[in-house]
Amino acid sequence: MKNNTAHYGYLFLFHTPLGIIQLKKALAAKGLTYSVIDAPRALTAECGMAVKLFLPDGESFLPLINEQVNAVYLINDDKPVLKWEDES
Repeated sequence: MKNNTAHYGYLFLFHTPLGIIQLKKALAAKGLTYSVIDAPRALTAECGMAVKLFLPDGESFLPLINEQVNAVYLINDDKPVLKWEDES
């Protein structure tokens, strides 16, 4: 049987590498898979690394945001779409 659950891809960008460590712990506790990748230069010049993950339909990325997250982008076929940004 095919799983029809939609998944949404997100790209988390960070101020510092500490944010990646914090997010990895939160994702592991939830049993979610992720990839640590080079942050696209077109999106940030800060930490240099990003976390890419997919969430099931209906699951929000907002509880995963920590104080080190700079921005969160929705990944689509055309270009990343900014969904949240640290305004401090």
